[in-house]
Amino acid sequence: MTKLLFILLLLVSIQDRPDYPLKNGRPTSKGIDRYIEENGDALIMELQDFIGDTLYNAFIYAEDLSKNSDYDPLELGFYYPNEIFITNAEVFLAYEVGELSKKERDSIGHSNLFVKTAVFHELMHHYIYQVGIEMLRTDHIRVDRAYQSFFAIYSNREDPGSRFIEEGICEYVTLKMNEIIPPKRLFVPKSPLDLTRQENGYNVFYIYSSHCLSGFLDTTGLKRGIKILLHNRPPSIDEILDPELYFARLKGI
Repeated sequence: MTKLLFILLLLVSIQDRPDYPLKNGRPTSKGIDRYIEENGDALIMELQDFIGDTLYNAFIYAEDLSKNSDYDPLELGFYYPNEIFITNAEVFLAYEVGELSKKERDSIGHSNLFVKTAVFHELMHHYIYQVGIEMLRTDHIRVDRAYQSFFAIYSNREDPGSRFIEEGICEYVTLKMNEIIPPKRLFVPKSPLDLTRQENGYNVFYIYSSHCLSGFLDTTGLKRGIKILLHNRPPSIDEILDPELYFARLKGI
């Protein structure tokens, strides 16, 4: 009887799951709008459950990001304090990586082009911001100015250190949640030039950075690890190329 009840509940959940529209097998702009509107709160709850902490005042929207003056077509979303904007451009492979069959996953190779993945990634930017505020206002622990929103706006945007850490944390969590198809081979930058080539951006600041941070965050735990990273100066170019130099100088809290 228990097994039969489980099967019935599973069938009901499958039937209740809405079918979001596709065009040429990919999510449509209207489908992305609807997916975000209908699933935003549930995705926040799912991430909260995974990280074991609460996200406060996070609002998720789907938008035409091409209207932004600093629009980068490679970006799947933007984060501003408390507000997350996910592109509704028809660039995603699926709404969720879990919709793909094993054969489809194998044929893709590696990708983060999933609506759910983009939401989790941007929500992690919000969590990093939230942890920084908690450090300053509750813990009375210094946050390096490179990670403070006001200073970040006016800092040298060509400095890759803070981007390396923040994107790496976000990608670390989405990888842990199995919401990304990771590459079979890791790209490791060998020179400063490798960090500035646009075609290397995803491999360096998302995949390689999360790989570099994984051992550290696995050891410290997510929240404590984020606090230590925010407390310290971001890695220099030399430290990105040789992460052991960076981790050797980190000061605890």
